[in-house]
Amino acid sequence: MNISRRSFLGASALTLGPLALVGCSTSNSGSSAGDGNEFILWMWPEGYGDDVLNAVKEKFSDISLRQDVIGGDFKQKLTTTFSAGSGLPDITGVKGEDIAFFLSKTDYFEDLNELGAKDIKGDYLDWKWQQATSKDGKQLGIPIDIGPTALFYRFDVFEEAGLPSDPTELENAIRSWDEYFELGKELIAKKPGTFLIRNTASVFGTVWRQAGKGFIDENGAFIGDQEHIRAAWDLAVKANAAGINGALAAQTTDSAAAVSEGRLPADFGASWHLADLMSDAPETSGKWHVCKHPGEAVNKGGSFLTIPKGAKDPKKSFEVLSFMLNAKNQALEYKHSGNFPAATEAHSMPEVDGEVEFLGGQKAAEVFSAAAETVRPLYEDPNSEAVTAPFSAELEQVESTKKDPEKAWSDAVTAAKRIAEQSGIKVN
Repeated sequence: MNISRRSFLGASALTLGPLALVGCSTSNSGSSAGDGNEFILWMWPEGYGDDVLNAVKEKFSDISLRQDVIGGDFKQKLTTTFSAGSGLPDITGVKGEDIAFFLSKTDYFEDLNELGAKDIKGDYLDWKWQQATSKDGKQLGIPIDIGPTALFYRFDVFEEAGLPSDPTELENAIRSWDEYFELGKELIAKKPGTFLIRNTASVFGTVWRQAGKGFIDENGAFIGDQEHIRAAWDLAVKANAAGINGALAAQTTDSAAAVSEGRLPADFGASWHLADLMSDAPETSGKWHVCKHPGEAVNKGGSFLTIPKGAKDPKKSFEVLSFMLNAKNQALEYKHSGNFPAATEAHSMPEVDGEVEFLGGQKAAEVFSAAAETVRPLYEDPNSEAVTAPFSAELEQVESTKKDPEKAWSDAVTAAKRIAEQSGIKVN
């Protein structure tokens, strides 16, 4: 089975379960569509596992919950259905990368604060909760999961090269990016063709998030040409110039081969990235550890459950939604799909806190839970992704064609400003 992302991260067998299908439905009863007691949940192909769906069935005997797994562009499907004004589910997921867009469409959703969300706010990480809070204080969604980042590394390769291989020892040796780059130089000197950087974009995408601000500020102004972005750019370029960059695109056969063969024995990633490593290099199980990467952790990913405006019974939908997202059920869902819980109580539960065989028996939850506590809130604009893209594209040109980094920076800023202006973003 070719697993990629959000697969079982526990110590037992790696499975995806029956929900990894496109355009299917799963239900906890035999009710047919149109039944007044049937509540419909929309999710993307990972979906919710049987443990949580069965828990809903036991808790709410007066309803049936049908999960519709939607393939393709989930955001577009939601937007089209909202525009049509009919056919909406009773509960729907919203992906973390799409929540900024939907915060500009608050009329699409129920304000969960009016249904009781304020009473459970303290159960979740505050910065993740705020990601689904509108400027006027409406709560669009409750967090499903988070994506705190860390460094995954092959401790056997590090041992062979005489580098720090114990998680605490390595973590203390790479508190700065310069220290990490020097470690990369030492590794490649001892094991030629072995890289500590997948690509410059991975460094850039981690470092600019560490600044706590991105490319567009809360006033709708472009800030992608400011010092915090330039500093991230310069570090990415520095990694490339140091000769420790593998220049490997993520999610490709070349990248998977490099991981499998030990040519890429370290990689930054969110908690769910472990599933990618499991997919790329199953034969390396037991040879990996995880620790803090240089600087503080950032967040990549993590989604929400929401209630569309016009749902037939918003109060009941919220009862179901809040139950599905309590700590126990988030722990069960971690076991099913690798979604690291946004409910902090779940971090110490056995389904989350157990030893991970792939990581040499390490308790990964301890690392990711600690990482989650250091994540800085980051304002996201619906157009952030579009104005960020030119920077990654130009860094790839620096890697692949040896384009002058100063020219690449200038071209990236020019392209980003043009996109920002076209999107109605203020540009100085």
